[in-house]
Amino acid sequence: MPDRSSLEYWIGRFLLGLALLVAAGLGLVPRLLRIPDAIGFTTLIVGAFGFHFAFSAVTPLVRMLTRNARMRVQWNEAAHDAFARASLPRRIYYLLASVAAADGTMSAAERDAVRHFVLKRFADPVADSELRTWEAQPFPVADRKGLAARIGASLDDTELDSLFCWCCLVAFTDGNFAANEHQALHEVATGLGIAGPRARMLFHLARAQFLRGDHRGKQGGPHPSQRQPADSRADALAVLDLPLDATAEQIRKRHRELVRKFHPDAQTQLGPIAQQEATERFTTIQRAYETLTA
Repeated sequence: MPDRSSLEYWIGRFLLGLALLVAAGLGLVPRLLRIPDAIGFTTLIVGAFGFHFAFSAVTPLVRMLTRNARMRVQWNEAAHDAFARASLPRRIYYLLASVAAADGTMSAAERDAVRHFVLKRFADPVADSELRTWEAQPFPVADRKGLAARIGASLDDTELDSLFCWCCLVAFTDGNFAANEHQALHEVATGLGIAGPRARMLFHLARAQFLRGDHRGKQGGPHPSQRQPADSRADALAVLDLPLDATAEQIRKRHRELVRKFHPDAQTQLGPIAQQEATERFTTIQRAYETLTA
């Protein structure tokens, strides 16, 4: 069976949903299942499942087709084959490594951060020996937008948020956020289909996580010399992506909007730590709002 990152999977899911809808609409369910359905309850259930399958496949299908059409760099056959064989953790490793290398050769700290993400973030653990094989076989394409697009096709919106935050945290690791790293994150956000305002929000949420010292899921953090001076109101407004002169009504309105957008959902592809991080991002939004309304 095709995996969730393939076009075939989403086409099949859409067609299955469409077939169930048609069967329900034509009243064929009782005959096909050979069961009585005098009040139409079974038909309704089958139609609901059909609608769910078809509707949930539309966004990934459109995302995959439009992103592929927009890609600036054509991958050669070897790159396509390498990507097709790669697991989701390996694909994410390629993306994180490309962000880490955006400002030149990957530093020891950046390499350690990427290794930590890949080894610790997935429900099905990646073996250290497997990761060493990936490190010895770098991906032959320097196209962050295209790579992000292909990875993002199998993830839902909250998982896309988590992956972008991981990329931000890798970029922050060396304590020197440069222009080329900003460009790399812009390419990743574009590839993942994350709009500019949402990407800025995620950037600030990842920065808040980094400055708290839990950027790799453990205590510690950047060296004190790398910490930025804190201004509680300014930092809280940045987290909510609001100007410094935001009014109380603007703050309340923005908070309501963000609560709807960033409420954490299950992250089946990325695992429990990603779910925990999504919850922490939501908590950061709540904390910023409380700071501004205290």
